[in-house]
Amino acid sequence: MSPIGPIAHCRAYSNVRVVSETSPSPAYAPILWMNLLCLDAPLVALVWQWLFARSFGAHLNWPLRLLLFLTAWLIYLGDRFADTLRLPAAGPGSERHRFCQEHMIGWWIAIVIIFIIDTALALRTLDLQMLLLGGTLAFACAVYLFLNHSLGGKWWPIPVKEKSIGVLFAAGTTLAVVGQLPGLTISFAFAVVLFAILCTFNCLCIASWERELDAAQGKTSLLTGWPAVARALKPLGLALVVVALVLAVLWRFAAPLWLCLAASALLLIWLHSATTLARDNRTALADLVLLTPVLVLLFSYR
Repeated sequence: MSPIGPIAHCRAYSNVRVVSETSPSPAYAPILWMNLLCLDAPLVALVWQWLFARSFGAHLNWPLRLLLFLTAWLIYLGDRFADTLRLPAAGPGSERHRFCQEHMIGWWIAIVIIFIIDTALALRTLDLQMLLLGGTLAFACAVYLFLNHSLGGKWWPIPVKEKSIGVLFAAGTTLAVVGQLPGLTISFAFAVVLFAILCTFNCLCIASWERELDAAQGKTSLLTGWPAVARALKPLGLALVVVALVLAVLWRFAAPLWLCLAASALLLIWLHSATTLARDNRTALADLVLLTPVLVLLFSYR
C-alpha cells in the first residue's frame, strides 16, 4: 500500500522528473494529493476496518478508529521521509519523493506531532491486551522499516517486501476488530488472508509499474530481477476475484466485504492494463481503487 520506486536508464527518464533546488516547483495533479500527503493508505485502512467490523459484528469506538488512522499515517510518513533522505536531490525520483524533498522540515514536524498524539491516545484508551497486541505489531512494522532502509531497497529477488507490506497492513487494519470479536471464525480468517493478498497484489502492481525507476535508483526486488513476473499479475488478480465471488455465495452474511475485495482486484487489473496513464497517476490510483468499502458505507446510511 505504499509504493516503492523503480526505472532503468534510457527510457526511464521519460517518466522521471529531476529534482532541482533552483528550479520552480511545478503544480501537482489533483489526483496525486492524497498520495503526496500519505493520506490514501490510512483512509484505505479506516474504511476496510469499518467493513470488517460491520461484516463480523464487532463494535469499534472512535478512539480505536482514530488510532488506526494516526498509526498508519505515522508509518507511511516515516517510511516516505526515510526513503527520501537516501535519494540524491538531482537524481531520478517519483512525484511523491520530490514533494517530500520540498517539505522536509514540515514533514519532520508532522511526524513528531502525530507520534505524540498517537502515543498519548493509545496509552489513554487501550487496555493492556490491546496495548500488547498493538505494541507487537508496531515492533514488526519497525523491523520491516529498519530492514527496508538498512538494505537500501535491495531486497532478495523474491516478493518478501510486497508480502511484508500486505500482511502488516492487513494485520494492522483488522487488529482492533479481532479484539472486539467474541471468537475467531474460519470466514473471518479467510477474509483477512484475502485482504492481505489484495494488499500484496497492490504492491506488486506498483512495483511492476515502477520497475525501471527502482533500477535507476539501485534498488532490487522481484520485479527488477524478473520483469516477466509482471505478466502473472493479471491471472493473480483474476484468481482473487473468483475466490472472493465464490466466498460471497458461501458466506452471504459478509457479501459486501467479498464483493469489495473482488471490485478492488478488478480495478487493479484495469490499472495494470492502463499503460497510457502517467506512472505517478497510476500509482496514486492504486490505493484509491481500494476505497471500494466507501460505497457500502454510503448505502448503509441511506
